[in-house]
Amino acid sequence: MIVLDDVSYSYDGRTPALDGVSLRIPDGEFLCILGGNGSGKSTLAKHLNALLVPDAGTVLVDGIDTSDPEYVYDVRARVGYVFQNPDDQLVATLVADDVAFGPENLGLDPALIGERCEESLDEVGLTGFGRREAHALSGGQKQRVAIAGVLAMHPEVLVLDEASSMLDPRGRAGLMRVCRELHGQGMTVVMITHDMEEAALADRVAVLHRGRIALEGAPLDVLPRASELAHLNLAVPHACRLSLALAERGVAVGPEVDEGALVDRLAQMAAHPAAGAGTGAGEGAGARPDAVDLDPAVPRSQRDPGGAPAPGPRSDDGAPAPGCADPAAGDAPCLRFDHVSYSYERSVRERARRRRLPRRGRRAAWGSDPDAVWALHNVDLAVRPGELLGLAGHTGSGKSTLIQHMNGLVHPTMGRVAAFGADLAGRRAAADVKTRVGLVLQYPEHQLFAQTVSEDVAFGPRNLGLPADEVGARVRAALDRVGLSVDELGDRSPFTLSGGQQRRVALAGVLAMRPEVLVLDEPTAGLDPAAHRAMLDLVARLHAQGLTVIMASHDMDDLAELCDRVAVLNEGSVLRLGSPAEVFSDGEALRRVGLGLPSAQRIACALARRGVPVRTDALHDIDGLADELAPILKGGAR
Repeated sequence: MIVLDDVSYSYDGRTPALDGVSLRIPDGEFLCILGGNGSGKSTLAKHLNALLVPDAGTVLVDGIDTSDPEYVYDVRARVGYVFQNPDDQLVATLVADDVAFGPENLGLDPALIGERCEESLDEVGLTGFGRREAHALSGGQKQRVAIAGVLAMHPEVLVLDEASSMLDPRGRAGLMRVCRELHGQGMTVVMITHDMEEAALADRVAVLHRGRIALEGAPLDVLPRASELAHLNLAVPHACRLSLALAERGVAVGPEVDEGALVDRLAQMAAHPAAGAGTGAGEGAGARPDAVDLDPAVPRSQRDPGGAPAPGPRSDDGAPAPGCADPAAGDAPCLRFDHVSYSYERSVRERARRRRLPRRGRRAAWGSDPDAVWALHNVDLAVRPGELLGLAGHTGSGKSTLIQHMNGLVHPTMGRVAAFGADLAGRRAAADVKTRVGLVLQYPEHQLFAQTVSEDVAFGPRNLGLPADEVGARVRAALDRVGLSVDELGDRSPFTLSGGQQRRVALAGVLAMRPEVLVLDEPTAGLDPAAHRAMLDLVARLHAQGLTVIMASHDMDDLAELCDRVAVLNEGSVLRLGSPAEVFSDGEALRRVGLGLPSAQRIACALARRGVPVRTDALHDIDGLADELAPILKGGAR
C-alpha cells in the first residue's frame, strides 16, 4: 500500500528531519511508529498523504507518486490523517459540519454524508453531539471529532499522529477498539504514539531516531529491548517491566509486552509454582541483561529532598492517614470551591428544558453526555497549602473548566470560588490571584509567542512593572528551575527548541511570576517517555521546594506516584476525593466513569480475579508487585 524509498527531507535545507528512510507498509497492516520527540515521526507521517513531499527519494501510495501534483487528491482520498492537536484540524463551527467537511469534498450525496456523520460520531462515542459547537468541547472531545471526520471519509489508510494523547483511558481503549475493528476489515492503520501499550497491539513497530529507522520488527521482538529503547528516549511496556522485574528476582518468566498475555502466563505459573523458580536474580529463562531501573517503592511526592519518606496521604475528611503528620494542619485552604456550578450555555433554562425531553435511547459511549447542562455541578473542594493535588476524570468531566476557575479566567455561574480567603467575584481579588496562581494550560508550548526564550519568560514579570535587573534575575532563576540555561538558550527562538524544551520554557514563564500555586493541565501530554519522566521529576522537585501544585492528568500512574490527594470528577461533580490508595481502591467505580487503575494495580487486580493470592487492598507499584509475586510464583506462598 505504501512504499518509502530512501526518503530524505529537511525543513531548513540544512538539518535533516528524515535521512534516507526506506519502509514498506503492506495493505491491511497495523504499523506503529515510535520515537522520541524530534525523531521525525510526524514528518514521516505527513509524507504518507502528500502534506509533505520528499527532497530526495520517493513515496508511493497505492502505486501513486505523492510528489506528482496531479494526483494529490487521489492520495488524500486514500489516506486519512488525524493530527496530534485537534485545533489544527477542526474547521467548522458545529460538530456535524466539521465531520461532514471531508465527505462533502469527496462529492458524496448529501443523504450519504449524513449517514456517515452519524456513523462516525457513534464510533468515537459522540452520539448526539452533532449540533454542539466544536470550540466549546474539551480537548479530548475535539480529538474525537477530528477522528470522526477522517473516519467519515472511509479512507483506505488511517494515519493517527499521537491521536490518543488527549484521551482518557476509556477513550484510548475505544480508539484502539475502533482501530482493531477497521484493521480487521482490511484497513491499513499507521499509528504514531508514545504509549507502549498501544504499540504492543500492532502487527509491527518501527522506531525512528534522528530521522532514521533505528529498530524494526514485531512488538515482542522490539519492545523488550530496554537498554536500546532507553537510548532512544523510549520505555518498555508496563507488562514487560513487570516480567523483567520478576526475572531479576529469579522467576523464569520471559519478557511479555501484552498485559493480558502476561496475566495468563503468571496465573498458570501460580497454579504450578515449581515451574517458575529460577536459580537467582537475573538467571531465569526470561532474564535480560538490558533491564531498566523500575519505580521506587515510595512515591516521589512522599520523599523529602534527602530521600526520607515525607508525611503521607490524607483521607477524605482532611485528616492525615494513620501514623502520618499533617504539615498543613491549621492552615486555611489556599483555594476553596463552595457549591460551584458552571455552564457554557447562554440559556441554562432552555438547555434544562431540552434535557427533559425524551433521549430516544441515546447514550454517549465514551463517558460524555451531549445534553449536559453543567460543565461543573455543585463542586465543593479545598486545596491545602503545600499539597500536590491530582485531578482525574473522563474527557469532558470538567477538569479544564475547574482549573480555569482557579485564577479567575472564568467565574462560576453559581457558587463561590475563593483564593487565599478572597472571593474571586471581586475585581481586585480576581486581578491579584493571577499573580499568585500560575496556570499552565494544555499544550503550554502554544503559549509561546516572543522572538527569544528570554523575552518570552520575561513577559510576565515585565508586565508586573518590575525593574529590568529584577526581570533579568527572575528569567535566569525560572529557567534554572526548569533545567534550562539562559546563557545557552536565552537568545534562541523558542520555536527552534524541541517539544520538551518548549514546554519547559512555557512553564518557566509562569514560574517567573513567582506564584504560590502552580496549576498544570495535562503537563505530560504528547511527550516521549524520557521527556515525560523529566517533566514528572520537575513537578516533584517544584513541589518539594514548597510550591502548592494542582495537576490534571489522564495518566493514573502519574497521579498514583506523585499526588498527596486525588479528586475524581464525573460529569462536572466530584465523585471521589482522597489519597491515591483510597481513590484507586475501587477499580470498578473508576472503570464505570471512563478511568482506570495504575498499571501495577491493574495487573494485580487481574491476577486476583484469576485466583492468584496477591493483595489488592494496597496500592502497588511495579517493584512492590514483583516482590509480592516472586515467592508465590516460586512456590513459597500459596
